[in-house]
Amino acid sequence: TYIACSLVTALRRDGVRVGVYKPVASGCIPHRDESASHVDDDLELYSEDAFQLWSAAGRPLDLQSVCPQRFSAAVAPVDAARREGRSVNTDLLFSGIEPWREHCDWLVIEGAGGLMSPLADRMLNIDFYRKLSDAELCLVAPNRLGVIHDVLSADHAAARWDVNVDRLYLSAASAEGDASTATNRSQILEWLPGLAITEVGHGAELGKTSDRKS
Repeated sequence: TYIACSLVTALRRDGVRVGVYKPVASGCIPHRDESASHVDDDLELYSEDAFQLWSAAGRPLDLQSVCPQRFSAAVAPVDAARREGRSVNTDLLFSGIEPWREHCDWLVIEGAGGLMSPLADRMLNIDFYRKLSDAELCLVAPNRLGVIHDVLSADHAAARWDVNVDRLYLSAASAEGDASTATNRSQILEWLPGLAITEVGHGAELGKTSDRKS
């Protein structure tokens, strides 16, 4: 979410109209709708990630448009929905994009979990991505020990679905980093020489235009 918000902020600095979309979120909390006339009866699930995205984009449309499906349990969305006796609406995952088409030049979409995380019944995040047209796939990974395995595994898994990873954001996991932080990028490039990698320091923002691909 931090990287997505930083990307949105950088695009807006360049005068780009940016939309934000998180198709489904779990781990949401009850949130009082203070605009309702009978607030005691109007509690809805609130996604902090969706709110951060929405704020970074300048609060276009509304929070419901940012994240139309929200569940309370802090587990994969498909499991969170089942615990509530519900299911993730797979049609809404895609139709929820439609309201943004007339309101933005770029739409930044944040998945729920990793590339191979389950999003709905029989649907992983990568399945969702494959149904999108003209979309670029960005991975975000913490720049710390173990990230080489995580990135190579994700890239090889994507290849099995005939999907290319367009960009990797290596985000500092802490201000100090660890012994691997300075070399993780070069190590990854030894195995994935064509991958565009952007390193983002702790608390830093995206700067160069080439760093803002999504």
